[in-house]
Amino acid sequence: MNTNNKAKRILCYGDSNTWGWIPSSMGTDRYPINNRWPGILQEKLGNDYEIIEEGLGGRTTMFDDPRPEFPERNGCKTLPIILETHLPLDYVLLMLGTTDTKQMMDLSEVEITKGMAELIKIIKEYKILKGTSLPNILVIVPPIVKEEADFASKLFKGSTKKGNQLRQLYKELCKKEDVLYLDPTQEIETDSEEGVHIDANNHEILANLIYTKIKESLN
Repeated sequence: MNTNNKAKRILCYGDSNTWGWIPSSMGTDRYPINNRWPGILQEKLGNDYEIIEEGLGGRTTMFDDPRPEFPERNGCKTLPIILETHLPLDYVLLMLGTTDTKQMMDLSEVEITKGMAELIKIIKEYKILKGTSLPNILVIVPPIVKEEADFASKLFKGSTKKGNQLRQLYKELCKKEDVLYLDPTQEIETDSEEGVHIDANNHEILANLIYTKIKESLN
């Protein structure tokens, strides 16, 4: 918590790559806060900003996970609660779409983009506190899955192609909705052996890219 009441508040809304899943750990290990991209971003931005970390493994844009042991992964269902919890907000960062590409979800890249569009709509139409304004929205293309890797090959058949197609579809969506867009996929990559999650070095690269984007938007 940042007690500077003038700090700009940034909500980071994502899945396991925001939560900090360590590749090959099967979700039993999480990077410490100073190695996760939201924590690195906080350190770079300093006391004039407050990063609010809201990552959850398996979160989708707007679709329910068919497995009962993974409840409340629908990003559109939980976003309103999280927005209200953390009001007021200056930025909302959305990095979702990886889970949507899972083979069992059976979704096209167009359907996934519609999910992202719905998240943007929720933010734009949500209530704000007196004397505040709607937050800026930054859509971040998620890291591209390497479906041939060991872990990815079990769940993410077809995900690599879908992830690459989301790059252009998200870009077009952001232009249409007049929101910020960041495609880090040429500079970050998922783990070569596991194929879904990014390592500590890539968390740092991603944080630097987001930092630059936020600073550019302020200018």
